[in-house]
Amino acid sequence: MAGHHPLSIQIRVHHLNENENLEHTLFSIKKGSVIQFKLGSTLFGQSIKFFINYPENPIEGFKRLVYRELKWRSDSLNKGDDTALHCDVTFELPGSFHYFFIPEGGNILKPSGSGYILVDPALTYGPENELLPLDSILCITYLAKCLGSFDKWEERLRTAKEVGYNMIHITPIQELGESNSSYSLRNQLKLSPIFDSPAKKCTLNDISALVEKMRKEWKVITITDIVLNHTANESEWLLEHPESTYNLVNSPHLRPAYLLDRALWYFSLEIAAGKWTDSGIPPTVNSENHLNAIRDTLKSYYRHQLKLHEFFLLHIDNVLKEFAKCAQEPERKITRHTGELKIIPDPEYQRLKSTIDMQLALSIYAPKKLATSNDVNAACDALRWKLEELNNVKMAEFDSHFYSAVENVISAVRYERLSADGPHLKSVSAEHPLVPQYFRNYGLDQNLIEDEKLMFSPQSCYIMAHNGWVMGDNPLKNFAEPGSSVYLRRELVAWGDSVKLRYGDKPEDSPFLWKFMTEYIQQLSRVFYGLRLDNCHSTPIHVAEFLIDKAREVRPDLFVVAELFTSSEAVDNIFVNRLGITALIRESMQAPDSHEQGRLVYRYGGSTVGAFMHPVTRPLKKCIAHAVFMDITHDNQCPMQIRSVYDYFPTASMVSMACCATGSTWGYDQLVPHHIHVVSEKRAYTSWTDDNIPKKGYINAESGIIAGKRALNKLHFDLGTAGFTQVFVDQRDENTVAITRHCPATHQSVIMIARTAFRMPAKPKESSYVRPLRLQGTIEEIILEGGLEPINHNGTTLGPSVYIDDTYINGLTDFKLNLREHIQIYESEMIESAGLSEDGYNEIDFVHFPPGSVIVLR
Repeated sequence: MAGHHPLSIQIRVHHLNENENLEHTLFSIKKGSVIQFKLGSTLFGQSIKFFINYPENPIEGFKRLVYRELKWRSDSLNKGDDTALHCDVTFELPGSFHYFFIPEGGNILKPSGSGYILVDPALTYGPENELLPLDSILCITYLAKCLGSFDKWEERLRTAKEVGYNMIHITPIQELGESNSSYSLRNQLKLSPIFDSPAKKCTLNDISALVEKMRKEWKVITITDIVLNHTANESEWLLEHPESTYNLVNSPHLRPAYLLDRALWYFSLEIAAGKWTDSGIPPTVNSENHLNAIRDTLKSYYRHQLKLHEFFLLHIDNVLKEFAKCAQEPERKITRHTGELKIIPDPEYQRLKSTIDMQLALSIYAPKKLATSNDVNAACDALRWKLEELNNVKMAEFDSHFYSAVENVISAVRYERLSADGPHLKSVSAEHPLVPQYFRNYGLDQNLIEDEKLMFSPQSCYIMAHNGWVMGDNPLKNFAEPGSSVYLRRELVAWGDSVKLRYGDKPEDSPFLWKFMTEYIQQLSRVFYGLRLDNCHSTPIHVAEFLIDKAREVRPDLFVVAELFTSSEAVDNIFVNRLGITALIRESMQAPDSHEQGRLVYRYGGSTVGAFMHPVTRPLKKCIAHAVFMDITHDNQCPMQIRSVYDYFPTASMVSMACCATGSTWGYDQLVPHHIHVVSEKRAYTSWTDDNIPKKGYINAESGIIAGKRALNKLHFDLGTAGFTQVFVDQRDENTVAITRHCPATHQSVIMIARTAFRMPAKPKESSYVRPLRLQGTIEEIILEGGLEPINHNGTTLGPSVYIDDTYINGLTDFKLNLREHIQIYESEMIESAGLSEDGYNEIDFVHFPPGSVIVLR
C-alpha cells in the first residue's frame, strides 16, 4: 500500500459574502492547490476590490504585511454576469494567507469580509525526496536531556527508526536553567553542555548533520520545540535587559500582587519555623483544620497587616483639597465635561494616590464659579459623598480579589498536601513553601517594610513575574498586562523556575528581545524541519505570528505543531489561522473511557464510510485543524498511573486507526511504569540492539510492546498512503471498540477490534462475552492479533521485576506481548468464523478476547 505520492492539484471554489468575517473558520488546502474566489449572492451587482497577502511572485517568499489587489476576470461572454467573475490564486507557498474585500471606495481598514487560507507544507524524506503525507506521520517525543552526550544520540534515536516512526520530536536542545526543566531555557542561543563528550564539544552543525542523515537514510524527519513565552530565572541576558520581562518598573500594576506574594513567602518561613503552631498551623500541613486556620490567618492578620486596598483607593481629603483649589482658581475656565466619575489608578500604584478626572468633577460639582467659601464647602461636601461611594465600590472590588486570592491559596495547598492525586508534600519549608512564588525576588529576604521600599526603587526592574497558566482564561488576553487581576487573585499556576517575557505590541517596544528571539527561531529552523510551539495558548499571538514568519523565511516548508489548550475549536482556529499552524497536538489520555477515546479517533480525521468520492474541482469547505493524535504526550502521566498496564496495546491500536498524524512518547512502547518527568528525570534513555538478550542500557524488538507498535505503525502509514480516508467507529460494549478504515477507491476495509482496560481487570486472563461481529465481504487475512500476558505472576499486580534503574530509564519485564501477524482466520486464537448468515454477512465469534486484546482484520 505504501509508495511515492506526488502532490495532487486541487481546485477549490470559494464564494465571498458580505459581512462574512471568517477568522474562526479554517480552510486548509494542499500546497499547489488553486482557489477560485467568486462573488457570493450577497455581492451581486456591487463593485468589489479583493486583496490578499499571497505574493505575486512566490519565489520572493512570503511577506505577511504586503497585500496586493487581485483583478476580477470572467470566462463568460456576458460582461454583466457576476457569477462568472473570479480571482484565481495558485498557492505554492506553505503557511497562512489572509484575504479581505471592500466595496469600491470603501475603507481598507474596515473590510466587508475576510478570512484565511492555510496551506500545508510538503515534507520530503529518503534518498529520492519522497513526500510524507501529513496523515501518515508517526511522531515520537524524546527529552533532549535524556539523550545524553551527542555521541550516544544515534544509537538512542535508532529506537524510533526500528519501531517504525517517521518523525522525531526532540524537546529543547538549549542550555537549561537551574531547575533542569526541559522547558526552562537559560540561554536560547547556546546548546546544553550535557551534549558535550570528553572528546568533542557538540555543535549545531553536528546536530544538523545527524538530522539530515536520519531524513535521508532512515526516512525520519526531526522537529524540535520553540519556547517563546518565558525564559529561565538564571538567564544572564536578563541582567542587561530586564525590560524583556514583566517587572515592577515597567508593570507597576503588579506591585500589590508582589507584596502579597512576599507576605505568603514570609508566612511559609514562619510556619516552617513553628511560629504558627499555637494558632493551629503546624509545620506539617495535612488536614482541613490546618487549612481553615491558614484561611483565617490570611483573612484577618495578613489583610490588616498588608492593607493592600490602599493601593487602589483615593485619599479623600487630598482630592478635596485639590478640588477646592481648582474650583477657586480666578482664571478657571468653565467647561462642560460629560461622563461618570470613577477612580483612576495611580500609574505607579502608590498607596492612596489614586485620582479622579478633576475637570469632570468640576463640571459636575462646580459648574459655575464659586463666589463664597460656603459655596466651596457645599461643593466639597457633595463631592465627598461621591468619593466615599467610589472608595466603597473599589473596596468591595478589592475584597473580592483578596478573598479569591485566599481561596486560591487554600486550593493550591490542598492539592499539594492533601489531595489523593497531588504530590503529597510534607513539611512546609523554603524548598516547598505553602504556595509557589509568583515573582523572582531581588536581593536578600528582609521584611515587608523593606520589600515595599524596594518595589518602588530602580532595582525593582529585577523583580520579575513568573510565567504559568491560568485555568479557563481567555488565551487571546495577556494575563500579565494592566487590567488583569490574575496575579493579585492568585489565579496563576506559576512556574517558579521561569519568568514571563514582555514583548510589547511591536519590535520597537522591546528591540533586544524581538531580535534575540528572531535569531533563536531562525537558528533552529535551519537545522530542523519543524517546530513545536510550546505553551502556544499563553504566547501573545502577534509575537508568535511575527516569529513564525521569520522561521518560514529560513525554511518555507516548515511543519508547525502546537500545544494549544483553549477549550474552544473556534479559538483554536484563530491561532491556527494567524500562525499558520500545520497540526495541533491531541491526547488520547484525556479520554475517561473507551467511548470518548473512540469519538476522538473519529473526530480528528477522515470522512464517513460510504461518503461519495469528491471531484478535483469542488467548493472550498471548512475543516478542523490537522491533529497529531498521541497515545501519550510527555506531559501525561503514564497509563499505569491512571489506567492499567493492559491498556497500553489497545489504546495504541485505537490511535493507530485514526486518519491523521499520530504519535507517542519514549517510554510508552517500553512499558515504563512511571511518568518520565520533564523536570525531575535525570537518567538516560536505553539504546537499540539487535541482540536477542539485551544487556543493561539496551532494548530490542522483544522489549515492552515494541513488536506490536512496529506492526501498528506500519499499518497506520500504509492506510494513510493508500487512501483509506473513511472512518467508522463502533462502540460494541463498555470496553470494546471496533474501528474501520475504508478506501473508497478500492473498497477495501481494515477493521480493528480492541478490548480496552481502563481499569485493572480482576481476572486479566479470563474472556467475557463480546457480541459477534458481522462483516460484508471476504476476510483476506488477520493482519495482527495480540495482547499483554503476565510472566510468572497472576497479572493483577506488577511483578517482582519492577525496579527503578539508577542509570537508565527502564520498563517492565514481567509482561510479554503475545503477537501474531499475517495469519488466516482458522489460525486465530481469538476469533472463529461462524459462517455466512442468511442475509450474506460473515459472522465472527470471539472465543478468547480478554482485557487488553487487539485484532486487526483485512
